[in-house]
Amino acid sequence: MPITRVAPGVVKVVPDKMTLSQRTYLPQVIGGMLVTIRHLVKNLFNMKKLPIISYPEVKRVYSERFRGRHILTSREDGTTRCVACYMCSTACPAECITIEAGEDQRTREKFPVRYDIDLLRCVFCGYCVDACPEDAIYMTRDYEMAIDTRARAVVGLRDLVVPPNFPVEPMGWRPYYGAMDKNGTAGGTGRGQELRSAPYADDAPPNPDVYRGA
Repeated sequence: MPITRVAPGVVKVVPDKMTLSQRTYLPQVIGGMLVTIRHLVKNLFNMKKLPIISYPEVKRVYSERFRGRHILTSREDGTTRCVACYMCSTACPAECITIEAGEDQRTREKFPVRYDIDLLRCVFCGYCVDACPEDAIYMTRDYEMAIDTRARAVVGLRDLVVPPNFPVEPMGWRPYYGAMDKNGTAGGTGRGQELRSAPYADDAPPNPDVYRGA
């Protein structure tokens, strides 16, 4: 590339003419493909040394205190432990929990008519689990939360509530304060509110399979 000084502080640059191979970028394309093929062949014969896992056949092992999906536990009689006290939504720094409370006319006990968690806003801090006085909300070790629309990121009672015999061990984040004798009811008083249907158009039952994980 010749450079000619035409004036003090001024130069004229005349670019070299590109050859046919340079204009078509064929050498560069072929060189890049050779690099890719070289890495491919090297990795095919050294699979065990690669820092990867064959997901979903192999799943990574996370800490036992990993904070993943939320669930709402149930009592032995099938009623939800949540008493809609709003402590979890108050403690939530992301303001992603929405609760609407109802009242049992027999026991005067509150229960959630609506309990929604926006997983796109949730930061998975575990503050809701810490704040819950009824041991109702857990954070499981399930990290598979792929969604295809923003609406599906908002999970409600239909997906959060799990049956009493749901296998919650090993659980992700759950504070342990020693033995807790609930006697099947919230705080050990009364029989408790029956599990209500979720406020969804399909009125589907709880779907615990979504939260089983590995």
